Amino acid sequence: MVRLLYRANRGTNFGIFLNKFSPLRLDTDDDFRWRLQGSSKKNIPLVSCTVAGSAISAASQVGRNGAKFTLTFPEQYFSDTNLIVGEKNSTYPIRIVGIPEPNGTNWDYECELFTGDTDLFIPYAELQANKRYSKEWSIVEKTLSIKGGTPNYTSPFSMKNTFSMIRMQDTRPGNMISRPVAFSWKALDENNNPKIMTTWQQYADWEFEQQFQDMKDKLLNFATTNRADDGTFKQIGYSGFTIEQGAGLEQQIEASNVLYFNDFEVDIEWITEAIMDLTDDTQGGYGDARNILMRTGKWGAYTFHKAIKEYSTLYQPFNTGTPIYKTGDGWGYQENFIEYRGPDGTRLGVLVDPTFDDRERNKVLHPSGKGVAQSYVYQILNVGRKGGEDNIRLVYEKGMEDYMGYVPGLRDPYQVQSTKRLMASPEDGYTIHRAFVGGVMVNDPTRCATLKPSILDF
Repeated sequence: MVRLLYRANRGTNFGIFLNKFSPLRLDTDDDFRWRLQGSSKKNIPLVSCTVAGSAISAASQVGRNGAKFTLTFPEQYFSDTNLIVGEKNSTYPIRIVGIPEPNGTNWDYECELFTGDTDLFIPYAELQANKRYSKEWSIVEKTLSIKGGTPNYTSPFSMKNTFSMIRMQDTRPGNMISRPVAFSWKALDENNNPKIMTTWQQYADWEFEQQFQDMKDKLLNFATTNRADDGTFKQIGYSGFTIEQGAGLEQQIEASNVLYFNDFEVDIEWITEAIMDLTDDTQGGYGDARNILMRTGKWGAYTFHKAIKEYSTLYQPFNTGTPIYKTGDGWGYQENFIEYRGPDGTRLGVLVDPTFDDRERNKVLHPSGKGVAQSYVYQILNVGRKGGEDNIRLVYEKGMEDYMGYVPGLRDPYQVQSTKRLMASPEDGYTIHRAFVGGVMVNDPTRCATLKPSILDF
């Protein structure tokens, strides 16, 4: 009943929302690991271009008359026989004619300009460092060819996070168990029927649960890992064992994409392009992968809503009928755009999270004077499925995720009143204990982004 009361009065926090996405329950509270593999399709930056071991200059005519030259790249991504192109693609096709050779941490590729025009050469500007090149195909002779290009592989890498455990406790006097209070409030019981709350114990239970749930929600969102560079944890608790804290949602996704925008306006085109970058074909394809949740505060939702109205040709709101409706003897007007369809088919849902407007934790005010700066932050979360799993999941230890216990004294509200009672403490009262063990796993942080007003760039 207290949890229902919490939800009715505090709204749905993000931890409750994430329970919709198949939480992962593990057998132990050891570090949990998952593998992430990038796309094998990519372009890589050029390190340098040399001819016969010498650096080129603006007067160089690289590749003219079939002259060989060397391109240096930071990894062994291409192979001999590959046809590669730079930023101008088909204008200057390049064929790799030799097996790549290591050059310190880089790799050298002997190349030729693949063209029938003997006067064609690659401009100096196209061979500057950081110009990006990609693979086209492996072109070979039609008669007695003996070798083709080799595939490139992207090695999966392991990511891991740590379970965090939080606790709260409260000791209540026995003579306060049924004591009435000078105020009352209405809540819903387990059957969703109204129930009047009138006792100090009910108030204490409500306040305890509210603070515990707030604490848990902050942990899932804002925890930063305290793991040292050597992999150990340095902080020690009362028991003499180490205190371990895993990375929350914010730390995991902000390790990937963080963008800043002008404090006073939201550029819909810019946001759309950021979303499209997260949902292109290399990031999971179509279908569920194009369902995007944008989490923000009430002022962020309002600002985005106004921007959508002013630029309505880009996103089409999912609404039916007219916003004008009949009410009593008059008329009403409703307007609440909370889901949009983008130009690439992306469905964008807007979730207004009260934690973004919490003035206790969010202390930086927005320059407009309307709310805190955090209320204008947009977390773009690709919660769609990839590889059969939801991209963002809660992780629990089986049976230990959320539990409560109590230590009975002379009087407590959980045992049948009798002259013979089980006691674990000589105190005339009881102590409630509440704990949570869990964490968050972001399968692929590159499919998420955080957009912040510039005042939060610190």
